Amino acid sequence: MTMDQTFEVRLRLKALSEGVEDSLVEQLDAFVSRFSGVPYVTILQDAPGGIEAARRLLGRLKDFGCEVVSIDPDFVTRTEIAERLGASRQAVSHWVAGQRQVEFPFPLPSIQAGISLWCWSDIVNWARESKHLADEDDVCLLSADEMAVVNGELAAGRMPVFA
Repeated sequence: MTMDQTFEVRLRLKALSEGVEDSLVEQLDAFVSRFSGVPYVTILQDAPGGIEAARRLLGRLKDFGCEVVSIDPDFVTRTEIAERLGASRQAVSHWVAGQRQVEFPFPLPSIQAGISLWCWSDIVNWARESKHLADEDDVCLLSADEMAVVNGELAAGRMPVFA
């Protein structure tokens, strides 16, 4: 029997009325934020794995009338990694270059378009393995691969079906 873990999942929504927002906060203990007018909701969900946690949350949010656009990957820069882990930017640069912690290879960036960005959950997993996580807690994050699976399912659900 697989034990449930607590996952923190951040989802981007299509729209969110004030009434539904209040219900999510009150009934699901959700944290709601907006960036450039786009609503995001962060919720804790118990499940045996990340994909199942996301799927359970999608069902719960659907019950509230929410339309989820995607799981938010929370991309971070080297500076943000240093700040969140309580490390120096120089240490992060050494980890990225493979000059330190060679027994724990640093995750590859998810995006390289003039600036490298990493999926925060990949960094958290690396930091736990390499004992660099400042505040160890029991909350898990979806990996970049798990987010890709769920985001693919969400996109497929929005695709028109041609007979």
